[in-house]
Amino acid sequence: MDDAARIPFTASLAPPRLVVPPGAVDCHHHVYDAATAVAPGAREHASATLADHARLMARLGVQRQVLVQPSTYGLDNTLHLAALRAAGPGRARMVAVVRPDFDAGQAREMAAAGVVGGRANLVQGIPLAPADVAPLARRMADLGWHMQIFAGAALIAELAPVLRAAPCPVVFDHFAQLPLADWAAHPAWAVVMDLVQAGRGWVKLSSPYSLDQAQPAAVTPLAQALVAAAPERMVWDTNWPHPNATTIPDDSALLDLLADWAPDAAQRRAILVDNPARLYGFGT
Repeated sequence: MDDAARIPFTASLAPPRLVVPPGAVDCHHHVYDAATAVAPGAREHASATLADHARLMARLGVQRQVLVQPSTYGLDNTLHLAALRAAGPGRARMVAVVRPDFDAGQAREMAAAGVVGGRANLVQGIPLAPADVAPLARRMADLGWHMQIFAGAALIAELAPVLRAAPCPVVFDHFAQLPLADWAAHPAWAVVMDLVQAGRGWVKLSSPYSLDQAQPAAVTPLAQALVAAAPERMVWDTNWPHPNATTIPDDSALLDLLADWAPDAAQRRAILVDNPARLYGFGT
């Protein structure tokens, strides 16, 4: 395949075997601009453009997307808001990073552009911390947004009272970072199950390499357990351009794993189309 067919930050050179249904959503990806200043203490990232991601979506057969503000830019959502507006309201939504006390006028502008949630990335810890989770959840509830949390399983268990009491929907990043063995015995599993089975939580089936960099497919038993427990509360995403991967993965191969995680076609349609339509406010 010639260089024109290559897409940055993916090893994919061909479409996936799995044919996704119309209206499928990539529920988590980023864009980067090497010329944009990074937040203090954050890691830089090479440029990864909206146009590059659009080519990846076309290769995967995905039509819609959710931009997620990374820790790289802290509270400066400018780059992702510009990409959100460029992608358009029929195609894109966004999860921003904001402080619990951020300006109401700014919130209205963000919502009008397609922002539907706020993210607390507690793995990098930039710029929010565990103490911000409870007030952020209250702010998200006031706005009608959800709170997306990226945290290790131990921290999710530690935050159990806060998460169980959250007045807004809670979206767990990247399999809630649950362990690959004996996950049901981990206290974080009970927190996730309480929320998803009560209809107040969601799990992103994404970034399996964050649990095992060498063998992303090792997540399959955990993924199957999550899907079996609450298929109506699962969503899928690429996590492109894979900032937490040690080697660039094959996005087509990662999408094909969904056939193992959710063997039933109706479940896959829910995960790819119907569930994200409800969570992010896309028309079905």
